[in-house]
Amino acid sequence: MQVQLKDGVRREHSKLFTTYGETSAFAEAYRVLRINLFQNNGQPLWSLGITGAGPGHGSSTTAANLGLIMGEVKTRVALVDCDFLKPTLHRFFEIPNTVGFSSVLQEEADLEGALQPVAGQPLLRVLPAGPSVRNPAALLQPATLETFFKRMRASVDVLILDLPSVRVVSYSAFLASLVDGLLLVVRSGTAAVGVDRLMQRQLKAARVIGAVLNNVSTDGGEVASYRAYALYNKRR
Repeated sequence: MQVQLKDGVRREHSKLFTTYGETSAFAEAYRVLRINLFQNNGQPLWSLGITGAGPGHGSSTTAANLGLIMGEVKTRVALVDCDFLKPTLHRFFEIPNTVGFSSVLQEEADLEGALQPVAGQPLLRVLPAGPSVRNPAALLQPATLETFFKRMRASVDVLILDLPSVRVVSYSAFLASLVDGLLLVVRSGTAAVGVDRLMQRQLKAARVIGAVLNNVSTDGGEVASYRAYALYNKRR
């Protein structure tokens, strides 16, 4: 869902609560999420993967807003769009997608040159998915990814991978197994048994460190009461 802005233009950045709604309960929920992930976590967390329990559960919106809120604590963050089929982050931040992750993996672009700055956010850079490829999984070679992670670690404090839903894209589970922790975004109303099966079968090699309950009703002030436990977004 997109929001009609005052200038009449529909933009994906209307989903960025932490930039365009800084005093809202939604922005505060992302601050709580940041604290739970990076300050209360028992083990150091450098790389974080975010995926949805299903398509449209809100993983991209969660990744984008979490990346923005990290800047409040003076953290250098890189957001990487790993969805080569339906990329989203470049629209959120209004940056070009002509060069990106696929370009870097194919050695068609340098990583530093492909990372895009975000206006007004000096500590945040975004690596869009880049040009579409016929077989995305073939790009994800262990040696290539090892080099990618090594170069990222040298330049950022936190790496966030926006992964397509593991339910529909096979390579997401592989990438999820490479990061320090995985955050699962679950749309409100999703059957718990389906989430359990997903974790047992497709995410068994990943370190799932938490879940975000998304699309929670705001009726009756429920978000104010439960925002420490549930995060409300627009749909991805």
